[in-house]
Amino acid sequence: RVISSELPVISDGGQSYLSRIPKDQCAAIIFTSGTTGIKKGVMLTHNNLIANTSSILQYLNLSSDDRMMVVLPFFYCYGASLLHTHIRVGASLVLDNSPFLGGALNGINDLQCTGFAGVPSTFLIMVHKTPFLSMDFPSLRYFTQAGGHLACSVIHEIARTFPEKKFFVMYGATEATARLSYLPPELLFEKPDSIGKGIPGVTLEVRGEDGKIVNPGEVGEIAASGENIMAGYLGEPEETARVIKDGWYYTGDLATVDNEGFIYIVGRKGTFIKSAGFRVSPQEIEDVIMQVDNVGTCVVFGTSHPILGEAIIACIQSDYNEKRLISSVKKHCTGRLPSHKQPTDIFVLRNLPLNSSGKPDRDAIKRLYLSHDRRTD
Repeated sequence: RVISSELPVISDGGQSYLSRIPKDQCAAIIFTSGTTGIKKGVMLTHNNLIANTSSILQYLNLSSDDRMMVVLPFFYCYGASLLHTHIRVGASLVLDNSPFLGGALNGINDLQCTGFAGVPSTFLIMVHKTPFLSMDFPSLRYFTQAGGHLACSVIHEIARTFPEKKFFVMYGATEATARLSYLPPELLFEKPDSIGKGIPGVTLEVRGEDGKIVNPGEVGEIAASGENIMAGYLGEPEETARVIKDGWYYTGDLATVDNEGFIYIVGRKGTFIKSAGFRVSPQEIEDVIMQVDNVGTCVVFGTSHPILGEAIIACIQSDYNEKRLISSVKKHCTGRLPSHKQPTDIFVLRNLPLNSSGKPDRDAIKRLYLSHDRRTD
């Protein structure tokens, strides 16, 4: 059990010895997951940590009565945020040592946990590989999900199964300490696939190439401003200057907004597939494929093609019969996607390679596809 009262209080006006440490001094260096490129060391200041922790506490309403089941590593910004928030309010953390998520699920009940946090692969494994959806968790108050896009079909299934528990969809980045936005649980069905709006103390804007805020329905890049934005990348001033401009952090995520200002990510810069003269969002195809029964998770990417420019490849994690699954996916896509967005090839694996943060390793998956003759694992 970890109690914050055993540690000096961290506050803006406090007189503890921690208040004498310069707030702009580097407190931690957390490396990015490398999902979209080479890992970089993100320098976070004491003020970054304090500001982001304070914001998260506001919308999650954490108290000393809370107890979090932790399955995420603390070297990952999402895992670190669990540590910081719970220590801050004198709450508890349960560190699960089980190699399988089934053990963590049992631990929620055995140790009376009130919260559970996971990345998309965490929830997909729970839904497809454990008895999660048939279990009862009387002590559990809420779920949080961040670290990438989780298909709304999966989120809605969990929300319908546990209607009395709150499900927070969140969005963030290591460069933003951890968190940038969240969608209130009561809007899960009203705003499907939205990442919500900025958390307290954070301003989010979706800007076009001209730097102006886009109109509803238009696509632009998410830019963020707040005290949680990093000091910079360790030893990489040019990379820092590329993403931080006039105090705004440019995330590289492309999105649209609706008439009420809720944000919807459509893809990431550099990940769009250019096929047959069209720009295709992998996320759109992944969401459609995730609706098919027996699909555990899905990663879509492009590979060089002599006629199309890039072929659309869908890698699916599943234990189901490969031929039947591929047939079902093709049929489903034909009815829901235009021809230029339908996968050129489908690759089935029993297990997807994951990076150290528990996210699908897209580069490793692509290498597997290119190195396998007729794609079997």
